[in-house]
Amino acid sequence: MGKLICNDLQVISGEVESPVHSEYISFEKVIEILDTENENDESDYMGGGGYIGTTAEQFICDADAIDKGQLQHLAMKLGFEDILGQELRSLSTGEMRKVVICRALLRDPEVLVLDEPFDGIDSDSCITLKNIFASCVENGITIVLLLNRFSEILPEVTHVAYLKDCSLFTSGRKEEILQSEALLRFHSFHYTLPAQLPTYESGYSLVSDRTQPLIEMKNVSVRYGDKTVLYMLDWTVLPDQNWTIAGPNGSGKTTLLNLISGDYVQAYGNDIHLFGRKKGSGESVWDIKERLGYVSSSFQQRYRVGATAKAVIISGFFDSIGVYRKYSKQQENIALQWLSILGMESQKNTSFHRLSYGEQRLLLIARAMVKQPMILILDEPCQGLDDANRVMVLKLINHLGQSAKTQLLYVSHHTEDKIPCIEHILQLVPAEGGGSTAEIFSAATEDGNSFRSNL
Repeated sequence: MGKLICNDLQVISGEVESPVHSEYISFEKVIEILDTENENDESDYMGGGGYIGTTAEQFICDADAIDKGQLQHLAMKLGFEDILGQELRSLSTGEMRKVVICRALLRDPEVLVLDEPFDGIDSDSCITLKNIFASCVENGITIVLLLNRFSEILPEVTHVAYLKDCSLFTSGRKEEILQSEALLRFHSFHYTLPAQLPTYESGYSLVSDRTQPLIEMKNVSVRYGDKTVLYMLDWTVLPDQNWTIAGPNGSGKTTLLNLISGDYVQAYGNDIHLFGRKKGSGESVWDIKERLGYVSSSFQQRYRVGATAKAVIISGFFDSIGVYRKYSKQQENIALQWLSILGMESQKNTSFHRLSYGEQRLLLIARAMVKQPMILILDEPCQGLDDANRVMVLKLINHLGQSAKTQLLYVSHHTEDKIPCIEHILQLVPAEGGGSTAEIFSAATEDGNSFRSNL
């Protein structure tokens, strides 16, 4: 944090006129940028044109006289020089975060406000970012970090302000605040799982043999034009297995998950079996979706309807964005039970878009869990959550993963966000033919433990 030169975050973040040049980075800002891209696309389509999306380089340079040499240098340090020509909407969550941070740094801010800058970023890039932020402080730039994790406080930080329920609990020099017994007592928490999670019985239109693999991929490859994302990937998920999927930003984790969820047209040109049936053999996307629950940053960005908190959870029964069908009293009661588990009963009628990013994420996690699906896909589920809610969510996920009904496919760059019931690891590594392929580990092996320490 260096020194706090202004006591109004709105001024610091540039939301109102400020006497200093400041840059503000957050997940909400990223969503605004991507929403603008989608609006421009829709507007151009209505006008009969074919919108060519903004590339990463165009976005970074914008109307400012950005030094291209500096851009290339910073992009190389952060490992995204290969995506400068790609459209913003095609980038992974981590790649998009890097692009937005790079843009802010190249605009020479006097104050840099960073809201959860390390969420969604792979470990190597986090180290690079911390070094870059340290250089910023040395060069006289004031850094203000908004964090949920004490572990991400930088050595260069001099002062800490602890906020709780929109109020300032304490503030002062870092060493004094982090050693404060009052803060440790205030921050301590224990989450106890409810005696039983809400249950919902739903028949599936696809009949699968539980003795067969739930997911089976053979020699799977995915390409965009000349770019290979996945190359000759083999992977089998057997009944009762829970998996971590790992790899650096841009390695293809989200692409791999989309091959399963049904959102990827290239899935039908590959040898992929789900629930004992070859993908593309007559099932609809909805046949697949009713067996899946899915949480990701890209899905959160797409959830743009003005639904209430209760309606968001209910929409999980129908695999829809918003609720357009009559729901049963049982479904409503289950949604209310999940709101109670999340501690959000008082917000049941609040619009989804009036909630914070973390509160939205909690609702989407409940939406994914509400029908206790056969496969629960969790792409950085704890993104934007504070410590208390993160502990709660990890315990809920582990509880479902231990059940005989739900299996987990889990992505996280945070080694501390472990799910005890996950014993299998798929690591995306560079392939000889370009892109990524899979290496398989067991979490119980020495290799698995070594792998976990380097996530």
